[in-house]
Amino acid sequence: MYEVFVNENRLVLQSHACVQHEKTKEIRSKKELRALVSLLFDKSKKSSTYLRFEKSSDPLDLFKDCFKEVIAAGGLIRNKKREVLFIYRNNKWDLPKGKVEKNETLEETAIREVCEETGLPEVSLGPQNAVTYHLFKRKGEVRLKTTFWYEMRSEYRGALHPQCDEGITEVVWLNDAEQRVALRHSYKNIIALFNGQD
Repeated sequence: MYEVFVNENRLVLQSHACVQHEKTKEIRSKKELRALVSLLFDKSKKSSTYLRFEKSSDPLDLFKDCFKEVIAAGGLIRNKKREVLFIYRNNKWDLPKGKVEKNETLEETAIREVCEETGLPEVSLGPQNAVTYHLFKRKGEVRLKTTFWYEMRSEYRGALHPQCDEGITEVVWLNDAEQRVALRHSYKNIIALFNGQD
């Protein structure tokens, strides 16, 4: 089972072998999937939809066949107080991440993007702990962003500098209580990332 977020709507991708859910939609063609996704971009009421694919292949592979994929990497950065470093962009609390550049590993991307977007001079890279998926539109074309998330640590306590040219206006360390408040104004894929930490 995989979760893909579309305009804050949740798609749950299931293989044909999975037990059918009451909100399950059978997907028989790429055209049918693209039409459903198009509707979700315009939907104001947010929901969860379960998609079951006829073919026996991995449902994520079938999904990827329909949309151009953008690979990204980012970090969930903690300090010794267990605070997490958040960025504020486009009126939402988020975590630093970005697109993999040519000849760059996922780990290199995660470190570079975290340092660029937050102003941290350096971070310690830990294990990859999650992968999130969401669809977005670029120049009218729907694309799938696959983001690989890494645990990171930093003991830096100096000034942080948001990457303004990327629309980031704040970079702050948040404790547990502050994180819960911030996550009320975040993206569902980021909330899912934190829920996976429990």
